[in-house]
Amino acid sequence: MSALTLSKKPSGQLINHKYIDSPNHNRRLAFNTVVLLVLQGFLWLPAQAASPAKLGQQVLMIEMTPALCNLQPSRARMRQCLEGYSLTVSGLELGYGERCGRGSDPRLTPLQLKVVNRIMPDTAVRTQAWQRYGACSPLTPSSYFRQIINYAGQLKLPNELNTGNSYTVSKSRFVGQMARLNNGMSPSSIDLICQKDSKRRQSILTDVHVCYEGGQFASCNNIVDNCGKNFIILGGK
Repeated sequence: MSALTLSKKPSGQLINHKYIDSPNHNRRLAFNTVVLLVLQGFLWLPAQAASPAKLGQQVLMIEMTPALCNLQPSRARMRQCLEGYSLTVSGLELGYGERCGRGSDPRLTPLQLKVVNRIMPDTAVRTQAWQRYGACSPLTPSSYFRQIINYAGQLKLPNELNTGNSYTVSKSRFVGQMARLNNGMSPSSIDLICQKDSKRRQSILTDVHVCYEGGQFASCNNIVDNCGKNFIILGGK
């Protein structure tokens, strides 16, 4: 069990699902570190602005970075692909509609950007998330990305997503494990999205969507769920 961790490829050994890093470079990147920064005085917003959006359903979108970098060559030059991240966040749908912010860029202070970079390292991804979802809401860019960090910092995922190795996984086992790791989550709060690979018989997991209402886990309204009974978690190794 581990907190949702967005890691680059480990530079050292993996022991008991924890990275033992080389002395030259610490490449572990964890959401609980982000939360610590927020708790230690990194308060961007007044309290009311940090509360979850109340209209509609919110969906946190987590990408399996090695899979998408491998399956979609157009992504190869993105920062998360070049630097070997294992997971990244692609956005947070808030239920206010989509594509309201054409041409608008999310403006964050250098300190805010430093924290957001830990989970959304690519500038184009951050801009697209804001233009597609955040700009449709009454939230400011700071409060939108703060909400992403809040959700991500509380979420726990199975260790297999963050080891850098590849696995064939049972969907029922994977979803059940997620529900056990997160209080209040049910299997219906998770939507798994896969992509077919001509080189493999099974689908490859590309995205995990987690659904919320009022800040609590909720059953997802719009389900893709195209992974089948078993799927591959593609590692970066």
